[in-house]
Amino acid sequence: MKKVFFAILALGMIFTSCKKEDLSDGSQNKVYSDYELFYNHNEDKTHVVARFRFGGSTGTLMELTDTSGASVSFNGETLPYNIWYGGHHKEYGGQLDGGTFVYTNTNGVMYTNTVPTGEVIAFQPEFDTITKGVVESLIWNGAALSSNQHVGVFVGSWTWGEDASFWTTDYGATEIVMGITQKSDLALGSSTVYMDRSTVHDVAQGTPEGGRIRYKYRCTNAAVVVVE
Repeated sequence: MKKVFFAILALGMIFTSCKKEDLSDGSQNKVYSDYELFYNHNEDKTHVVARFRFGGSTGTLMELTDTSGASVSFNGETLPYNIWYGGHHKEYGGQLDGGTFVYTNTNGVMYTNTVPTGEVIAFQPEFDTITKGVVESLIWNGAALSSNQHVGVFVGSWTWGEDASFWTTDYGATEIVMGITQKSDLALGSSTVYMDRSTVHDVAQGTPEGGRIRYKYRCTNAAVVVVE
């Protein structure tokens, strides 16, 4: 589903196709951890996800099973494994501004990491049209980007391939430039625009393989008309 696919921008939920591997099958020091707190304003829900990979950020996904003795919790609640998220996931109603993950490996060693403080973002009220034939700047409502932050924008329809994505990590940025080439595949007519703001840090506690932890905020989607 196209709108779910937007998660590839770090914009939410990913249907992961990697092979699952039990933690007990791998070396403890080769586990890469990836933690995310994702608030979606459109549904007023917060998704908490912890993913573990063997051998680095692109390695094989791992499940923390009861038989292995490993587990991961968020604010004291154990996170169950969810195949659709490719990791351990729990959904909360409303917005959570922060929290703490605790990963316990098979040897009982605990790694504690707190979600970084994030910031909100929103479309300007007058943003309702995208013109394919000109370069445009999408100026958002919200603070300029600080270090360790990025903004991703996705324009999508219900037809595969008729979409566009934009991204900026520039320190101090307050807008995203939407180029003609990037917009070339957009279908004319009504479309939906998604925008996420993420704050990402390396984990404070982890194995030698490392890891990342992020706070992601998705603002209310914008309904636009795409014209030539």
